[in-house]
Amino acid sequence: METAITSITVLAGMAFSLGVALLVEELIFGKVFPRVFVRQTAPVKAGGQN
Repeated sequence: METAITSITVLAGMAFSLGVALLVEELIFGKVFPRVFVRQTAPVKAGGQN
C-alpha cells in the first residue's frame, strides 16, 4: 500500500510540474497553445473540381 501511495504521489508531482512548466512557457512566450489549438486549413484550388 505504501508503494501505491508513493507512486501516486510521484505521478501527481510530475503532472503538477508539467502543468507549471506549460503555464510559465505560455506566460513568457505565448506560443504553446495557439499551435496546439489552431485549426488546420487546406488550400482551395480556384475553378472548382472537374
